[in-house]
Amino acid sequence: MKPTFAKLSLLSTLLLTANVHAIETDFYGEMGIGGRTFFDGDDKGRYSDGTYIEGGLAIEEGNWFGLIYGEGWTVQADDDGNAWATGHGWGGFEGGINRFYAGYRTDAGTEFIAGRIDSSLDDIQWWGDSTPENGYTLPNTRDVNVGIKIRNEEGALRYSVSAAPESDFSEDDALVHFGRYDEYANKYSYSAFVNGYVQYDIAEDLTLLGGAEFTDGDGEMYLLGAEYKTLAARVWHHTDQGNDISEGTETGIMTSAYYEVTKGVYLSAAYNYANTKLDTTEDETTSYINGGVWYEYAGGKFATAIDTKFFMNNDTTDSANEIFIMQYYYW
Repeated sequence: MKPTFAKLSLLSTLLLTANVHAIETDFYGEMGIGGRTFFDGDDKGRYSDGTYIEGGLAIEEGNWFGLIYGEGWTVQADDDGNAWATGHGWGGFEGGINRFYAGYRTDAGTEFIAGRIDSSLDDIQWWGDSTPENGYTLPNTRDVNVGIKIRNEEGALRYSVSAAPESDFSEDDALVHFGRYDEYANKYSYSAFVNGYVQYDIAEDLTLLGGAEFTDGDGEMYLLGAEYKTLAARVWHHTDQGNDISEGTETGIMTSAYYEVTKGVYLSAAYNYANTKLDTTEDETTSYINGGVWYEYAGGKFATAIDTKFFMNNDTTDSANEIFIMQYYYW
C-alpha cells in the first residue's frame, strides 16, 4: 500500500551493542482489512477483497544498514476454483519477501544499497497523489529481484538512481509457496533497466520533480511533476516498443489536492487521465476522478480510509465505478 501523508513506524529500543557502534533494530509493518465494491458493470454489488499484511526488520550499525521485509494478501476464488474472482469466497494467500538488502550511508546522507529492492521510481510511485488508494499507477518497473540503488533524501536537492539486470525469476523459483494460487514471484520477470528521479525545492512550499526510466527493449518513461502546498500535478510519457511485453505508448496526467479538516482527518480528490496507443488493438483512454477521506487516530497506530472512483464520459476502458474502504493498523 502507498504511504498516505505519513509512513508510520515505531523505533524500538537498543537491543545489542557491538564494538563502538550500537546495533539499532526496528520491527515495523502494517495490516489492512477491507477492499472494494463495484457500483455498476458485470461485477455490480460484488466485493473484491484487499486484505493484506506486511512487516519487516530494519537493522543499523553506524553507517551500515539493512532490511528484510515481507508482504502477503488474500486471494479470492469462485466455486470452480478460478482465482481472483470478485464476490466469491476465500481461495488462499500469496506473498513473499519484497525487500532484502544491505546498504551504507555516508555522513553526508548518500546511501548505497544492493539486494532485493524497490526501484527508485517505485519509491515515489504515489508522489503528488494525496488520495488514499485509487490513484493511477505509473507504468514503470517497480519491485526488483536483484539490483542496486544510490540515493540522497536530505536537503533541498534530493535524488535516487536504481539499476538491475534482466530477470526471469518467477514463482517456479520461489523457495516458499503459500498455495496453488500464489503468483507473487512472477512480478520479478523484467528487462534490464535503469530509472531514477531528482526533486528540488525551489521555494519553501514548492517542489519540482523530474524522473525517467530506460529499459532494454521495452521503451522509456519520462516523468515531470510539481507540488505546491496541498496541490500537486504530474505528467508522464512511456514510449513502449510494441513487443510481446509492451504494446504501445502511454501519455498521462494526474492532478491532486487535499484539505485537513481537523487533526488527523483529510479530504482529498484527484483527476487521472491516460491515453494508451496500442499496436495490436484499438487505442484506450482511462479517465476518472477519485476522492475520499483519510482518518488517522490513536497516535497514528490506526487509520480508516475511504476512496471512490468514478469514470468520466471520455473513458473507453468500460471499467466499473467503485468504493474502497480499508481499516489499517500500524506498528
